[in-house]
This record gives sequence, C-alpha cells and structure tokens, in this order.
Amino acid sequence: MLALLLAALLVLVLAWANGANDVSKGVATLAGSGLVVARRAILWGSLCTVLGGVAAIVWGAALVTTFTAGFVSSSFTPNLTFVVSALLGATLWVLLATRLGLPVSTTHALLGGSRARRWSSQARPDCKRRPSPTRPWCRY
Repeated sequence: MLALLLAALLVLVLAWANGANDVSKGVATLAGSGLVVARRAILWGSLCTVLGGVAAIVWGAALVTTFTAGFVSSSFTPNLTFVVSALLGATLWVLLATRLGLPVSTTHALLGGSRARRWSSQARPDCKRRPSPTRPWCRY
C-alpha cells in the first residue's frame, strides 16, 4: 500500500515538474514576444495544460501502445517496484533539469527511467567475462 501511495505521489510530482518545465516555455514566448500580456499568457498556458490533460485521458491508451511497441518485450511484466523506480528516476531528472534551466522531455525521462530499471533488474551473467562501460553494474 505504501508503494502504491508513493507511486501516486511521484506521478503528481512528475506532472507538476512537467508543467513547470513545458508551460513556462510557452508562457515566456507569448509574453516575451509582446503578443499578449503576462496575465493572458498564463491563462493560455493554464487552458492548454488542462486541455492536454483531457486529451491524455482520452488518447492515453493509444499513446502507451505507440510508445511501448518494440520497447518492452511481451514477456516482461512490470511490478510496482519497477513502476516506482522508473517514476523516481524520471521525476528527479525532470526536476533537476527544470531547476538548471535545461530543456527536457518527460517522455524521454520516463523511457530512460524504465530502461535503466529494467537493465538493473536483469541477471548479470556477463559480468564473469570482461567488464565494460556498457555494463556499469559490473565491478572493475
């Protein structure tokens, strides 16, 4: 139950961080160009964020199918630890990039977090052979 609550909290924090990173770029462009005043730019950013959330609810399943096709093997079944690990990695990266003013893609952060978690959970029989930088879990 605690892991499920942690996952829900991480989803909310990731959504907030994504909005803080993405919406601010659109708001800054609208206000900075002089096209609209800052208050109106914030309203436009808020409206578009809400509409994007509604669109994600409507088309979410299609997006998941598109983004996971060929990315995850059909035999892999993610558990709650996997989900929390991927969310934690993505959330921390998006928060850090936003704080540092770096451009970041939340989708890429989630894919990277899930791939890193998957790699870390695989058996490591190849460590008995020669370690390499492509297998960071192997000791040098």
